[in-house]
Amino acid sequence: GYDTAHFLAPDHDLGFPEGNTSSTANADIAALVVACHRHGIRFFVDMVMAFGRVEPYQTIDFDNFCIEDAKDHPDDPDALTSGRADGHQDIRDGFGSTLFRYTRGLRAPAYDPVSGQNIVTVPARQHMYSYLTRWMRDIRIDGIRMDSVENVANWDFIRDFKNRARDLWKERWAAQALGDGADARFLVVGEELSEPMALLTQGRLDGLWNDKFRALIRAALIGLTEDGLSFEETVRRAIDCRALSFSQGAQAINYLTSHDVEGFRRERLFNFFNNSGVTDIERRVKLAFACLLTAVGIPMILAGEEFADQHDRFDSQGHVTQDGGKQVDPVDFSRLQDDWRQRIFEHVARLVKARTEIPALSVDDTTFIHTDFNDGKRVLVWRRGNNTQAPVIVVANFSDFVSDGGLAGEYRVPNWPATPPGKRWREITQDRLVAPEFVGREPLFSWEAKVYTLV
Repeated sequence: GYDTAHFLAPDHDLGFPEGNTSSTANADIAALVVACHRHGIRFFVDMVMAFGRVEPYQTIDFDNFCIEDAKDHPDDPDALTSGRADGHQDIRDGFGSTLFRYTRGLRAPAYDPVSGQNIVTVPARQHMYSYLTRWMRDIRIDGIRMDSVENVANWDFIRDFKNRARDLWKERWAAQALGDGADARFLVVGEELSEPMALLTQGRLDGLWNDKFRALIRAALIGLTEDGLSFEETVRRAIDCRALSFSQGAQAINYLTSHDVEGFRRERLFNFFNNSGVTDIERRVKLAFACLLTAVGIPMILAGEEFADQHDRFDSQGHVTQDGGKQVDPVDFSRLQDDWRQRIFEHVARLVKARTEIPALSVDDTTFIHTDFNDGKRVLVWRRGNNTQAPVIVVANFSDFVSDGGLAGEYRVPNWPATPPGKRWREITQDRLVAPEFVGREPLFSWEAKVYTLV
């Protein structure tokens, strides 16, 4: 996390059992990774490389590794961020820590810990390559999320770091004689919320956090539009990231909420809906997760959102801010005892299971087969999967519309795919088979999504 002091080891607080006189953090994190691998779970590390605090090289050789407060040295080659999506650059922000140099190199050869030679380098880059090697070879991580890419600030270094990480991954893969497929099973993604697509088109990173998904889908979840788009286009761009200039789903990390829970429409879903005057929070959260887990892109879930946890800590004005509530508000798992939250949790669990098992949700193919904006309705239906796969059909209602007749009513979806002989449609979120006579015309209720697949 932030304020990193020692990049080559986990913080001692991450493993210090009562009664011990020394930390077990190294052994504990290694055991955690092994346990994850045993259960088929990849282990990613959030690497904060733009800055550190009380890091040894800040004392050993400050000027070659670090830059003093960048705003006081605007002409220094390491003072500015990398270009944002609109091309502008700002003064780098260390957020209270000390910024590393990734642009200005040494004036004379010096020992390089990576090659073992005396050569001219950019010392902080070589330090981070050592950091990367330690975590890839010894801890055996499976991917990287790079924090604050604009404050790392040097796209050449970012590219070289990503390429080195991939080389180390392929080295491990080959050593285990796993055959083909190494490239598809490793990612280096970055957090740069202005989303400069050149980071992807130039091969600097494998993927980016897709903050536009959060903005678009949150607007739709309260019946609004985003960025001057129509409602239909707001939803379309959220569901298919290729409409946002991503070339494929593996490049986009989609999320409803991130750890940055301060600011407009960024708080936890419960508080977001509550602050927006929404009373049917259970329905809206379920709809939100149906969108997240059927959208093109890699879904990411902030811990606690899977059962609609809420903020307990605020600033003096009742807002979540950097200094008032953010990242110091632990998940309250006791809330899972609430019946409505347990229903949300089960709903999300079914969707996650579907996401990991249904091939149609692993490809980019997405087609909107029906939209209905008549008489105040906002209904969109999309199909996931290609022509060789059993499709997933999502019927999403972003309005107060309810089918006449309640449970006895119906909402007809034209263009519904034919049912192959011997197959049945199953509604995933309720885990139930659909009677053949009701295929494509089940009742629809306000602010809900039904998700169907063939079995």
